[in-house]
Amino acid sequence: MRSLFGFGGKTEDATAKPSEKAAEDSTASAEQQSGPSIPPILSCPSPSDSSVLQEIKPLTADEQKVFDQIKTDIPELIKDLPPIDPEAEKYIDPEVPLDIEGWLTDECLARYVRARKGVYEDTKKALRKTIEWRASTRPHALRPDSVELENRTGKMYFNGFDKFSRPVIYMYNHRQNTKDPDNQIRWVIYTLEMCIRHMCPGVEKVTLAIDATQWGFSSSVSIGTAKKFLDILGNHYPERLGRAVIFMPPKFFVAFYSLVSPFIDPVTKAKVAFVNPNSPPTPQAAQQSAEGNGSPWIAVEDCFDRELLEKDCYGNWDFQYDHKTYWKAIEDEFAELKTEMIAKQSANAQTEEAKQ
Repeated sequence: MRSLFGFGGKTEDATAKPSEKAAEDSTASAEQQSGPSIPPILSCPSPSDSSVLQEIKPLTADEQKVFDQIKTDIPELIKDLPPIDPEAEKYIDPEVPLDIEGWLTDECLARYVRARKGVYEDTKKALRKTIEWRASTRPHALRPDSVELENRTGKMYFNGFDKFSRPVIYMYNHRQNTKDPDNQIRWVIYTLEMCIRHMCPGVEKVTLAIDATQWGFSSSVSIGTAKKFLDILGNHYPERLGRAVIFMPPKFFVAFYSLVSPFIDPVTKAKVAFVNPNSPPTPQAAQQSAEGNGSPWIAVEDCFDRELLEKDCYGNWDFQYDHKTYWKAIEDEFAELKTEMIAKQSANAQTEEAKQ
């Protein structure tokens, strides 16, 4: 069995078969673009860009009570954290501080409260589980070089924002180039962490732009890998998916989706949308796209500004993935993050010393 969206896949490496020539060609194309390359957009659009910020739903009265309880539990939640997992340690920069307190913002707590339906014990257990996971794996500290191989073909990456200022993750399943499921998941986590770092004020979710024109079972991940990814997404990044937009899905893909959709969580299913680029936009569909629900078929303009959407996903932005250019931006972004977190740690230490 295969995953629905196919963010990764199964290929051979040292002994590539003729059928894998397409992946090799994609690698060469991404690494050796001719002409000037266009840098990715990783920074939140300014208010002058007239983008519409996503509204964060306020907590209900009952959820607010749970939120207040959880907030008083923070000292308990962050006690006795586990050490770094030896396997995870191979892929992180040890100089990047943990900063669990900085991660536990009010917005973070509210997401967990909403995701656990306002049930106090479930929310507390879920938070502690994620805190332990972050302490042992340090997802924010993954080194760019540890996942660089995963995106040499530009199969999945953060680039720009949708019309509601949500970061857009482009997914091109046919550009698959690796077979290690653990490293594929590390790259997904790296991308999510980077999107979160660059979210605009008032935005908490990401949009997936999935090119399905060349989708096939042969380039999709196993059900086991897909389940592991969905477990990480649901347990450690709750309330982070805004829309999963699938462009021009072939008929057999739609038929397959119809078969599996009854088994998909209703909340997640409501966020999946198919796009026919020739369909006209509708005000109702646009509002539903902002809220992350509605009809499975929408127009491009219901979720995206075509001028800021890549041509490979039927937009007008003449962006082509160039690995050298994109990865330079990734390395610069990580270096800046590292500097900021070390400076914050130092400032916090000085504050604590001054109190004593």
